[in-house]
Amino acid sequence: MELGQMLADSGGGFGALFTALGLNWQALILNAIAVLLVVWILGHFVFPTLIKALDSKRDELTAATRLEQAAKEALERGRTEVNSLINEARTTADEIITEARAEAAAMAKASSDKAEVQAGRIIDEGRAQLAHDVTTARQSLRRETAHLVASATEKIIDVKLDGAKDEALITAVLGGRR
Repeated sequence: MELGQMLADSGGGFGALFTALGLNWQALILNAIAVLLVVWILGHFVFPTLIKALDSKRDELTAATRLEQAAKEALERGRTEVNSLINEARTTADEIITEARAEAAAMAKASSDKAEVQAGRIIDEGRAQLAHDVTTARQSLRRETAHLVASATEKIIDVKLDGAKDEALITAVLGGRR
């Protein structure tokens, strides 16, 4: 009620209301015009530039987001490809190792077979040489024995026989033992 009373005392009017509120209506209008002018200047000159800059940044961010997504997809494709290549290399390496082991086993078997054949041949040669040496030794022993018998007989009977008679006598003496 005080406001109403103040209006009545001041003689009424719009100006009295502002005065009652402690406002200067002329300053208020000038301030309103100044605010409207600032808003118009900002809206006409500043905001479009800011909006363009913000739109530009938004476009850049959108492009960067697209590039980031493309890079992620490329990275994932690359990882998949690398994993595929690694698996393929492992498979190939396993095949090579299996083949190498098989070849090594075959080579070892071939070497073993060759060594067995060579050992058998050496044993056969050794047996043949031994048989030949035994035969040679027997023949040599017979000749030596015949010579010793002839010498002993000559000494016993004190008669020298010729080669044919020696041979016949030795054969006759040894003939029963052969």
